[in-house]
Amino acid sequence: MEKKLRIYIHIPFCKSKCNYCDFNSFAGMDHMFKPYFKSLISEIALYANELRGRRIDSIFIGGGTPSHVNYEYIGSILDCFKFEKDCEVTIEVNPGAIAFHNFMQYKKMGINRISFGIQSFSDRVLMYMGRIHNRASAINNIHECKAAGFDNINADLIFGYPKQTYEHYDESLNIIKSLEIPHVSCYSLSIEENTLLYNMVRKGVMPYPDEKLDRDMYHLSIKSLQKAGIYQYEISNFAKPGFECRHNIGYWHRDEYLGFGLSAHSLYNEYRYSNTSEMHEYITLLDKYEKPVKEVGKLSKEEIISEYIILRLRMNEGIHVNTFNNLFSDDFELRYSEKIDILMKKGLIDKSDDSYFLTMLGMDVANKVFVEFI
Repeated sequence: MEKKLRIYIHIPFCKSKCNYCDFNSFAGMDHMFKPYFKSLISEIALYANELRGRRIDSIFIGGGTPSHVNYEYIGSILDCFKFEKDCEVTIEVNPGAIAFHNFMQYKKMGINRISFGIQSFSDRVLMYMGRIHNRASAINNIHECKAAGFDNINADLIFGYPKQTYEHYDESLNIIKSLEIPHVSCYSLSIEENTLLYNMVRKGVMPYPDEKLDRDMYHLSIKSLQKAGIYQYEISNFAKPGFECRHNIGYWHRDEYLGFGLSAHSLYNEYRYSNTSEMHEYITLLDKYEKPVKEVGKLSKEEIISEYIILRLRMNEGIHVNTFNNLFSDDFELRYSEKIDILMKKGLIDKSDDSYFLTMLGMDVANKVFVEFI
């Protein structure tokens, strides 16, 4: 039986850079489309041995804004892979950078899941974020997506943004439900250096996010979506049964994956790889038929165990003790008895049957729980 493999493809181009974004992405570099995709195809060819004999279970095309580039570029990348019809193939799109004919072309080339970077349905909040779309264009694009035959759709939302109110966020969740979107990713804002928002907050132009309001919005996500049959299955992810994101579940289960493109990461044979984040270096290396890998490291058993615990705790299913014990020839409860006892007394984790999982309080301070297992 062929061992499954997951693929990530990074498209770093955007129409404009959002105020909060610290991803490796560029606006105003459309002239680099052709050389970048030429290099991307060359990079994939260099991994022929790793791809041979593997069953590709999911492909995720992220960015940046993949929908900003001509659909023919996307097709040229997908043509590099052999995948079956049941492979989950996702592309990230942004309202305001997509049209109906793009959805039709995506469908023809085998893409079967669309992930919308909505972030908010409040025009005021979208303005604060520096987004290029408004509520009307987002709703229209979602209707176009459905008309093109897509039913596996995700919407990203951000909560805790400066000047975003509880009512703004509640409205966005209600619109999500009214549009019957089956998967929602809800992310707490993280203010990163080297972003416009960071400078705005530092200079007092925008207020620092309210931590209590942030948590209230998070709890609202869980309660509001659950009432619509959209259940939480990971800290930030919610889905109707059968619409969970296979690609991301693969990450949390530590499936092997190959990442292609600028600053992409890979996990293969318990080695972690990361590509260069510099466009010129990426293209130059591939012009010489050299892999653009900047860092590579073999994971120790202790690192693998820590990763496994942290990633499994992100998911509502938690850590299955017997699975852990069989996988690592170890005793989870004996190995971490003191930590488990402390975390349970603090109400941060709980146990049901054979599994340990984060409580609601534990989800609120997840990083404090994770650090106990590093």
